[in-house]
Amino acid sequence: MKTLQQWAQQHPQWSLEEFVHIVNDYLPQFLPTQDAITRVQEEVNPRLVRYYATQGLLDKPLKQGREVRYGYRHLLQLLIVRRLLMEGYTATTITRLVSSKSNTDLESLLQGGVQLTVQTANPALAFLEQVQKRSSAPSAPAPATKSLPLENTSPPDSTSWQRLEILPGLEIHIREDFSYPNSHQEQQNLLHIIAHHLLSLETQRRHSL
Repeated sequence: MKTLQQWAQQHPQWSLEEFVHIVNDYLPQFLPTQDAITRVQEEVNPRLVRYYATQGLLDKPLKQGREVRYGYRHLLQLLIVRRLLMEGYTATTITRLVSSKSNTDLESLLQGGVQLTVQTANPALAFLEQVQKRSSAPSAPAPATKSLPLENTSPPDSTSWQRLEILPGLEIHIREDFSYPNSHQEQQNLLHIIAHHLLSLETQRRHSL
Protein backbone atom coordinates (compact mmCIF):
# COMPACT_ATOMS: atom_id res chain seq x y z
CA MET A 1 0.00 0.00 0.00
CA LYS A 2 1.28 3.45 -0.88
CA THR A 3 1.88 6.06 1.78
CA LEU A 4 -0.14 9.26 1.87
CA GLN A 5 2.95 11.17 0.82
CA GLN A 6 3.31 9.02 -2.29
CA TRP A 7 -0.30 9.71 -3.26
CA ALA A 8 0.26 13.44 -2.69
CA GLN A 9 3.07 13.45 -5.24
CA GLN A 10 1.00 11.62 -7.86
CA HIS A 11 -2.08 13.91 -7.75
CA PRO A 12 -4.51 11.01 -8.27
CA GLN A 13 -8.03 11.36 -9.65
CA TRP A 14 -10.13 8.36 -8.65
CA SER A 15 -13.58 7.34 -9.75
CA LEU A 16 -16.11 7.02 -6.93
CA GLU A 17 -15.68 3.25 -6.75
CA GLU A 18 -11.88 3.50 -6.74
CA PHE A 19 -12.03 6.22 -4.09
CA VAL A 20 -14.21 4.11 -1.78
CA HIS A 21 -11.80 1.19 -2.13
CA ILE A 22 -8.77 3.37 -1.29
CA VAL A 23 -10.47 4.94 1.72
CA ASN A 24 -11.46 1.58 3.21
CA ASP A 25 -7.89 0.36 2.79
CA TYR A 26 -6.56 3.27 4.85
CA LEU A 27 -9.27 3.53 7.52
CA PRO A 28 -7.81 0.83 9.85
CA GLN A 29 -4.63 2.91 10.20
CA PHE A 30 -6.41 5.97 11.53
CA LEU A 31 -9.37 4.65 13.53
CA PRO A 32 -9.31 3.22 17.08
CA THR A 33 -8.82 -0.53 17.28
CA GLN A 34 -12.20 -2.25 17.36
CA ASP A 35 -13.52 -5.75 16.89
CA ALA A 36 -14.15 -7.16 13.41
CA ILE A 37 -17.90 -6.50 13.43
CA THR A 38 -17.46 -2.84 14.33
CA ARG A 39 -14.73 -2.49 11.72
CA VAL A 40 -17.10 -3.61 8.97
CA GLN A 41 -19.63 -1.00 10.08
CA GLU A 42 -16.96 1.69 9.81
CA GLU A 43 -16.34 1.07 6.10
CA VAL A 44 -17.64 3.69 3.68
CA ASN A 45 -19.67 3.17 0.51
CA PRO A 46 -20.46 5.35 -2.52
CA ARG A 47 -23.75 6.54 -1.06
CA LEU A 48 -22.05 7.73 2.12
CA VAL A 49 -19.37 9.58 0.14
CA ARG A 50 -22.05 11.43 -1.85
CA TYR A 51 -23.88 12.30 1.35
CA TYR A 52 -20.73 13.71 2.99
CA ALA A 53 -20.10 15.85 -0.09
CA THR A 54 -23.63 17.29 -0.06
CA GLN A 55 -23.30 18.07 3.67
CA GLY A 56 -20.00 19.93 3.18
CA LEU A 57 -17.90 17.37 5.05
CA LEU A 58 -15.95 16.85 1.82
CA ASP A 59 -15.01 19.27 -0.93
CA LYS A 60 -17.18 18.86 -4.01
CA PRO A 61 -15.73 16.24 -6.36
CA LEU A 62 -13.89 17.23 -9.50
CA LYS A 63 -15.62 16.93 -12.87
CA GLN A 64 -14.13 15.05 -15.80
CA GLY A 65 -16.69 15.17 -18.58
CA ARG A 66 -19.84 13.63 -17.14
CA GLU A 67 -17.95 11.71 -14.47
CA VAL A 68 -16.81 12.86 -11.03
CA ARG A 69 -13.33 12.36 -9.68
CA TYR A 70 -11.93 12.35 -6.15
CA GLY A 71 -8.39 13.38 -5.32
CA TYR A 72 -5.82 13.29 -2.56
CA ARG A 73 -7.46 16.10 -0.54
CA HIS A 74 -10.75 14.20 -0.53
CA LEU A 75 -8.91 11.19 0.87
CA LEU A 76 -7.45 13.23 3.74
CA GLN A 77 -10.80 14.84 4.48
CA LEU A 78 -12.75 11.60 4.56
CA LEU A 79 -10.23 9.85 6.81
CA ILE A 80 -10.43 12.75 9.28
CA VAL A 81 -14.22 12.90 9.07
CA ARG A 82 -14.57 9.22 9.94
CA ARG A 83 -12.11 9.47 12.81
CA LEU A 84 -13.67 12.56 14.40
CA LEU A 85 -17.23 11.31 14.03
CA MET A 86 -16.24 8.17 15.93
CA GLU A 87 -14.70 10.33 18.65
CA GLY A 88 -17.93 12.26 19.16
CA TYR A 89 -17.24 15.53 17.37
CA THR A 90 -20.12 17.36 15.71
CA ALA A 91 -20.55 17.47 11.95
CA THR A 92 -20.61 21.27 12.08
CA THR A 93 -17.21 21.60 13.70
CA ILE A 94 -15.75 18.88 11.46
CA THR A 95 -17.00 20.72 8.37
CA ARG A 96 -15.27 23.93 9.46
CA LEU A 97 -12.10 22.00 10.15
CA VAL A 98 -11.76 20.02 6.92
CA SER A 99 -12.76 22.96 4.71
CA SER A 100 -10.37 25.48 6.26
CA LYS A 101 -7.21 23.41 6.69
CA SER A 102 -4.52 22.97 4.06
CA ASN A 103 -3.46 19.51 2.92
CA THR A 104 -0.36 19.79 5.10
CA ASP A 105 -2.48 20.55 8.15
CA LEU A 106 -4.80 17.67 7.37
CA GLU A 107 -1.82 15.32 7.07
CA SER A 108 -0.55 16.51 10.45
CA LEU A 109 -3.96 15.94 12.03
CA LEU A 110 -4.04 12.37 10.76
CA GLN A 111 -0.52 11.68 11.96
CA GLY A 112 -1.17 13.27 15.36
CA GLY A 113 1.21 16.16 14.82
CA VAL A 114 -1.37 18.87 15.50
CA GLN A 115 -3.58 19.20 18.56
CA LEU A 116 -7.27 19.13 17.71
CA THR A 117 -9.14 22.23 18.85
CA VAL A 118 -12.66 21.33 17.74
CA GLN A 119 -15.34 20.78 20.35
CA THR A 120 -17.11 17.54 21.10
CA ALA A 121 -20.81 17.02 20.50
CA ASN A 122 -21.38 16.66 24.25
CA PRO A 123 -21.48 20.15 25.86
CA ALA A 124 -20.68 18.82 29.33
CA LEU A 125 -17.63 16.92 28.11
CA ALA A 126 -16.48 19.91 26.06
CA PHE A 127 -16.55 21.98 29.24
CA LEU A 128 -14.62 19.32 31.14
CA GLU A 129 -11.99 19.26 28.40
CA GLN A 130 -11.49 23.00 28.90
CA VAL A 131 -11.14 22.44 32.64
CA GLN A 132 -8.59 19.74 31.95
CA LYS A 133 -6.55 22.06 29.73
CA ARG A 134 -6.55 24.81 32.37
CA SER A 135 -5.59 22.41 35.13
CA SER A 136 -2.68 20.99 33.11
CA ALA A 137 -1.28 24.43 32.18
CA PRO A 138 1.63 25.79 34.34
CA SER A 139 0.36 28.21 36.95
CA ALA A 140 1.24 29.71 40.29
CA PRO A 141 0.54 27.49 43.34
CA ALA A 142 -3.06 27.86 44.43
CA PRO A 143 -3.70 29.04 47.99
CA ALA A 144 -4.54 26.34 50.49
CA THR A 145 -8.25 25.71 50.86
CA LYS A 146 -10.22 23.85 53.47
CA SER A 147 -12.68 21.17 52.55
CA LEU A 148 -16.22 22.11 53.53
CA PRO A 149 -18.46 19.57 55.27
CA LEU A 150 -20.67 17.64 52.90
CA GLU A 151 -23.84 19.14 54.34
CA ASN A 152 -22.64 22.64 53.40
CA THR A 153 -21.98 21.66 49.78
CA SER A 154 -25.25 19.89 49.04
CA PRO A 155 -26.92 20.92 45.76
CA PRO A 156 -30.07 23.06 45.86
CA ASP A 157 -33.34 21.22 46.44
CA SER A 158 -34.69 22.58 43.13
CA THR A 159 -32.29 20.41 41.12
CA SER A 160 -32.40 16.63 41.05
CA TRP A 161 -29.13 14.82 41.72
CA GLN A 162 -28.28 11.12 41.75
CA ARG A 163 -25.78 9.74 44.24
CA LEU A 164 -23.54 6.98 42.90
CA GLU A 165 -21.12 5.14 45.19
CA ILE A 166 -18.04 4.05 43.26
CA LEU A 167 -15.92 2.59 46.07
CA PRO A 168 -16.04 2.77 49.86
CA GLY A 169 -15.26 6.42 50.59
CA LEU A 170 -15.75 7.55 46.99
CA GLU A 171 -19.04 8.67 45.51
CA ILE A 172 -20.16 10.83 42.60
CA HIS A 173 -23.19 13.15 42.47
CA ILE A 174 -24.73 13.38 39.00
CA ARG A 175 -27.09 16.22 38.12
CA GLU A 176 -30.19 15.42 36.09
CA ASP A 177 -29.11 17.56 33.13
CA PHE A 178 -25.65 16.01 32.84
CA SER A 179 -24.91 14.70 29.32
CA TYR A 180 -23.30 11.30 29.51
CA PRO A 181 -20.32 10.53 27.25
CA ASN A 182 -21.50 8.93 24.02
CA SER A 183 -18.21 7.91 22.46
CA HIS A 184 -15.08 6.05 23.51
CA GLN A 185 -13.00 9.23 23.30
CA GLU A 186 -15.41 11.16 25.53
CA GLN A 187 -15.35 8.33 28.07
CA GLN A 188 -11.55 8.41 28.14
CA ASN A 189 -11.56 12.20 28.53
CA LEU A 190 -13.95 11.99 31.48
CA LEU A 191 -11.96 9.24 33.20
CA HIS A 192 -8.76 11.21 32.73
CA ILE A 193 -10.30 14.33 34.25
CA ILE A 194 -11.68 12.45 37.25
CA ALA A 195 -8.33 10.78 37.84
CA HIS A 196 -6.57 14.15 37.59
CA HIS A 197 -8.77 15.69 40.28
CA LEU A 198 -8.40 12.67 42.55
CA LEU A 199 -4.62 12.93 42.28
CA SER A 200 -4.81 16.65 43.03
CA LEU A 201 -6.85 15.98 46.18
CA GLU A 202 -4.38 13.32 47.26
CA THR A 203 -1.48 15.74 46.77
CA GLN A 204 -3.26 18.43 48.84
CA ARG A 205 -3.96 15.94 51.60
CA ARG A 206 -0.31 14.88 51.80
CA HIS A 207 0.85 18.48 51.99
CA SER A 208 -1.56 19.22 54.82
CA LEU A 209 -0.22 16.39 56.98
